[in-house]
Amino acid sequence: MSLKILVGTYNVNKQEIDQDLSSWLFPTNSSITDKPDIIVVGFQEFSPFPSAFFSNSSYLSNASLSSNIAQLGNTSFLPGGLNKHNGNEERLEHCSSLIERVIFANTKESYTTLVKSSLVGLALFVYVRDKSVTKWILNVEIAKCGVGPFWIGNKGGVGVRIVINANAIGGQVPESEDETYSTRELVLCFVCAHLAPHSHNTYQRNQDFKSICERLVFTNTMYSENTNRDSTQEQREDCEIMMTNMEGGDSAPLLPSHNSKHQHYFTIYDSDFLFFFGDLNYRIELEEQENFNNNTLNISSLLDVLRARQHQRIRACDQLAREIIDGRVLHGFEEGELNFMPTYKYYIGSVNEFDVRRRTPGWCDRIFYYWRKKDELQGGDPGSTTERSSPVLLISYMSHPSYTLSDHKPVSALFAITPQHKRTVIKSGTPNSPFKIDEHRNLKFTIGEASSRIVGCLWWLFGTERGVKTTLMIGCVGFFVLWIVKKLT
Repeated sequence: MSLKILVGTYNVNKQEIDQDLSSWLFPTNSSITDKPDIIVVGFQEFSPFPSAFFSNSSYLSNASLSSNIAQLGNTSFLPGGLNKHNGNEERLEHCSSLIERVIFANTKESYTTLVKSSLVGLALFVYVRDKSVTKWILNVEIAKCGVGPFWIGNKGGVGVRIVINANAIGGQVPESEDETYSTRELVLCFVCAHLAPHSHNTYQRNQDFKSICERLVFTNTMYSENTNRDSTQEQREDCEIMMTNMEGGDSAPLLPSHNSKHQHYFTIYDSDFLFFFGDLNYRIELEEQENFNNNTLNISSLLDVLRARQHQRIRACDQLAREIIDGRVLHGFEEGELNFMPTYKYYIGSVNEFDVRRRTPGWCDRIFYYWRKKDELQGGDPGSTTERSSPVLLISYMSHPSYTLSDHKPVSALFAITPQHKRTVIKSGTPNSPFKIDEHRNLKFTIGEASSRIVGCLWWLFGTERGVKTTLMIGCVGFFVLWIVKKLT
């Protein structure tokens, strides 16, 4: 049995989302024959400044969408009825309601809103299908990290790690509570990322990816070192669904647990299936392409190619493709064919007109996937590995030019994955990641949070009309008080 996973990413350029999301998340030509079992939606530049700098919210829920959608009814979405949502929590709820409406309208099935999380400009939503997934979830964790100056988080990553009972997916659950079997995990990880901007910053983007691998770490407390589970009922009684708001920080259990547990640390690579997506910001390389029709590729010739919709001719000019081939980023990841136009940079309001005045176009918005190609043989030499055929089928991978809210175009991908397992429980310290865990990740996250709030306060005081008025008023009051004190003395 396979699982269908739908992933969508959209850099909304700090704009209020005011468009029906159906053609993005459920396009009619995407060959969706079965309902997605897991739906993951990521946004970049989700909130306007300065309120984005105060954004660090995470919610785990086990509430079904059906009751929420029933209250909304089946009326179509009307952009004209929107109120502007400036607060981050309000934006999260507003966007979540849009996604939930679309899911219900296109599936007519019950889904659970599993995760709603944000960090500065990033937002991540996860929904799971009640019929096939929800009751088999063993553990859920959220982790975040900011990259760039002072680790503020305007660029960075938000990740979700989901552990599912793979026996249930494969139809190997016991028929009765008295029947026992060896529990097998299916570990899924989803990372929404936003990397360094500007065409010349290829090296920094590679470093941002490295930082996310080093500092986006999950703290799993579900199993002890010597855990040996024999039944689904016992495992579900003992497990906790955990939420990590900060890397290695406080965790709040949503389900009660009475067993003592030992912490394990997992990178994003410690997964059976890993999806890395977002505004990765790699552009089309210009100056270094010397053999483009015997001429150097420049903005003018690039625009000619794009206007003729001959983007296949410039795939070799994609910075990210070059960096992956050279082994500098996204180690072990795969991607579908780029059979769509570059997703950036467009005139806002335009379907196909590129704005090249200050930015180089590129396939900035991407969805990559990784699957565990080697695994330890149970009961054998830890160094022994076994190769497997690909358990991932990419059904569709496309952009959606009709969305003109932003200078980016949204992208979606539909996958079918087939769980394949040789192990029962993933042990911490597995050598899957190409980078070591950053021992100072908690300190960097704390500094990033403090820096983000300082920047937000300064931006509000000196970059907004209300803040400037407040600053002037405080200044006037201060000068008046000083004048009074001087007069009295």
